[in-house]
Amino acid sequence: MTVEELEQYDSALARIDILKESIGRLEKKLEKMEEKGYYVSDVVTKGKKGKKALGTVRVKGFPNKEYARCSKIIERRMGMLNEELEKTEMQAEEIERYIGGIDSMEIRNILTLRYVGRLTWLQVAHQMNEKYKKKSGKYTSDSCRCKHDRFFEKK
Repeated sequence: MTVEELEQYDSALARIDILKESIGRLEKKLEKMEEKGYYVSDVVTKGKKGKKALGTVRVKGFPNKEYARCSKIIERRMGMLNEELEKTEMQAEEIERYIGGIDSMEIRNILTLRYVGRLTWLQVAHQMNEKYKKKSGKYTSDSCRCKHDRFFEKK
């Protein structure tokens, strides 16, 4: 497995987050339409007698087309989300198997925190310092990143 494949997994998780946010926004929009009695209105003329209008009328109604459009978009995005979830679950299993096969426990922990836990290098360093309290040296973001890079260079 390469660094690019591991980063691709992170991008897939970001895609899932984006889809979830998008679906959430559309669902809130539909809830507002339903709760507050969301209506659209327009003013139209009753007719004309010559050039003069006979009067105007305000027309109100529920925007069925917009509601249906939002519902269809949510359905499509939910389908895309389910597909993405299935793909990322398979990727996660592959990554966990790969990380589990690494001999160095320290590298396993760094890769797990970075790619499965989706932590920044600084967060990885803090977590490693918490886990390895008895170690003489402290982990830094650069030391964790360098160990990561050296591991993949050796491969």
